[in-house]
Amino acid sequence: MSLEIQGLAELSVLLTEQTPAAAKRYLGRCADRAAEPLLAAMAGTVPRGIGILEESFTTKKSFANDGDQTTLVLEVGPTKQAFWGSMQEFGTSTEPAQHWFGRAFESSKDEILDVFVEEAQNLIQDLGANKKG
Repeated sequence: MSLEIQGLAELSVLLTEQTPAAAKRYLGRCADRAAEPLLAAMAGTVPRGIGILEESFTTKKSFANDGDQTTLVLEVGPTKQAFWGSMQEFGTSTEPAQHWFGRAFESSKDEILDVFVEEAQNLIQDLGANKKG
């Protein structure tokens, strides 16, 4: 599942004025905060009682380069050690799918977007203030 955020042209311009490492660090902070609603929703939908799935949630940030575009990729889910989470999500030949992650994503995607945009707007203000001062 993915959530694509576009339309932050002002932020893009301000980030191009930063070093690549600083720009990635700033975007990463926005992504970390935006992941919080999803992690909370996952805690509410995760199947309980089989292993430590609810304790294995993690996030991983990376950046993909596509020509002159850099895309932030944020992966959220259980660690590989909790492999049964995907079996519970999608089902097996003997167990029905529970769609716990899908339900968590659907219930939190608007909040994820709102938090990311709010963090991006705060970043725009901070970078704009630093640029003027």
